[in-house]
Amino acid sequence: MRWLRLWKIRDWKVEKDNLKFSFDVMFKGQIDNISPFKMLIETFRKLNLYDPEVIIIGGYSYISCWAALLWAKKRKKKVILMNESHFMDKPRNVIKESIKKLFVSQCDAALTDGIRHKDYIISLGLPSDRVFIKRGTGPIDINWFNKQIARFKNDKVEIRNKLGIPQRNFLFVGRFSPEKNIMFLLRAYKRLVDDGIENWGLILVGDGPQRKDIEYFITKNNLKNVTLAGFRQKEKLLLFYAISDIFILPSISEPWGLVVGEAMASGLPVLVSKWCGCYPDIVHDNINGFSFSPLNLDELLELMKDISRGKYDLKKMGDASLEIIRDYTPEEVVRVYKNAIYFVTGENESPSCCKQYIS
Repeated sequence: MRWLRLWKIRDWKVEKDNLKFSFDVMFKGQIDNISPFKMLIETFRKLNLYDPEVIIIGGYSYISCWAALLWAKKRKKKVILMNESHFMDKPRNVIKESIKKLFVSQCDAALTDGIRHKDYIISLGLPSDRVFIKRGTGPIDINWFNKQIARFKNDKVEIRNKLGIPQRNFLFVGRFSPEKNIMFLLRAYKRLVDDGIENWGLILVGDGPQRKDIEYFITKNNLKNVTLAGFRQKEKLLLFYAISDIFILPSISEPWGLVVGEAMASGLPVLVSKWCGCYPDIVHDNINGFSFSPLNLDELLELMKDISRGKYDLKKMGDASLEIIRDYTPEEVVRVYKNAIYFVTGENESPSCCKQYIS
């Protein structure tokens, strides 16, 4: 089987030489810069070339998705929709929802990120028994994270001193953009400091269009223990997971929140917005962390106060994070994909075109 993708430019580096399966990239560059006509023609051309028995379509937003659906229906192929949306990730439009229902009605099954995503796709008309939860927007290589984090285990104090940051830290990782709600987090942290808790730092890892606003807020309020670490590739990002004490994701729009799983794989407890797609699948209140409303500053502030004052056993919560995220490995995700493919084909084993990927 070949993976056929339209890549959207991001700063993450993809080590293509390490990919152990066949794949084909239809276009290079930003997907929004590709003309719909060119996308339509190339989608048909590639599908005619590979002639797959089962098509997994990653959404319904682009003309390529509709072209793939049309191609599959014309040739009586099976279609699995990959859905990463849920009710709370963005406002819903009646007309758009009707169009989505039309798309979903032509699919044989769906792969969704979590519980909320399953509920959403069912609301669009797909029966519950055709919906498979694929455990997040992307699997976590738990063993790899464990090994990498262990490298920093005995040097945390020295690393923190070298970086000039406090010995206890909250951590955010993500794009500096409005939907991530970073200004909300900064306001909560400022009130924490104003209330006399100055021995905890806040590390912000990432970059994006809000960076200047964030820098201005930090300077204006003289927040000395806020560290802007910049954008980091995965290997260097691990250091910040290793030296932090708890992870915070305050997003007002978040289909899943892959960084939450990474933080958990690093042994961290988590504070996560209730609007994030990964809640409640992997965020279990008072077990491996807490959820909060991304509109209620007092709620987040009280959680940060309780944590900084030692009310909770962060080590115990971090261990719980590791146990919960162990079910979100590549092997488990592949098992769900296999089950979905078996379901739509009615076969006891997957179609021959898929064996290379799912074996």
